[in-house]
Amino acid sequence: MDYKNMKDAYFSSSLGRLYYKHSESGSPDTLILLHGFGASSLSWSRFIEKIPGSLSIIAIDLLGHGGSDAPEIEYTIRNQVEAIGELISSLKGKRTTIMGHSYGGWIAATLAIDGRCDNLVLEDSAGMDKFDDERLAADPDFREKLIKEALVTNPNEHVLRSIVYSRIEGDYLNKDRLSEIGVQTLIIWGEQDMMIPVKFAHTLNSSIKNSELFVIKGAKHTPHYTNPQEVADKVIQFLAQSKKIL
Repeated sequence: MDYKNMKDAYFSSSLGRLYYKHSESGSPDTLILLHGFGASSLSWSRFIEKIPGSLSIIAIDLLGHGGSDAPEIEYTIRNQVEAIGELISSLKGKRTTIMGHSYGGWIAATLAIDGRCDNLVLEDSAGMDKFDDERLAADPDFREKLIKEALVTNPNEHVLRSIVYSRIEGDYLNKDRLSEIGVQTLIIWGEQDMMIPVKFAHTLNSSIKNSELFVIKGAKHTPHYTNPQEVADKVIQFLAQSKKIL
């Protein structure tokens, strides 16, 4: 499958218009891709190339990113979840698997907690309650560094600042919230992830009941980009197994 050849589409949510790329296979199964902080749906292009055309894909630009609107709102996890949840609700009769990377993983996990998907894939996911505390203790300026790095791919500084600083305590993923995820979950992590260390993958795995952990040796924070075939093979295998379970 080729990202460039996927169809362009827009969805008008109550918080702003979402841009997304999609491919329609006629299958009732749809894989929804949520990118990381400062990125866009384009970041999934190498991964998408490894996915067979028999699976429908929707690759979304989150609010404030890529071709989606960047309204003057607080960019909380809850607002991103609300916009994407509305899009998911419009997919009548589709069995949805949400795959989120990093910041997108935080949003995906929250959608699963809300019961808005049938399967979940978390890749090097952000959002765990102790992560920010550890990063701030190690480097008090890490949030400003995140913003500076993200401005290279996303010029909407007001969006980036809101994401980094408009954090609400109830949005964080702790063991109690993660235990509310009731769908089959695949956790993928880069063994050498220096952004969000692999120990957090084990926290997710122990907290989410029906979860499987797949650590990719030598990979860092973006396995879907550096190791797209490995990640695609695992996701396809996971989807095939989840059908049997269901």
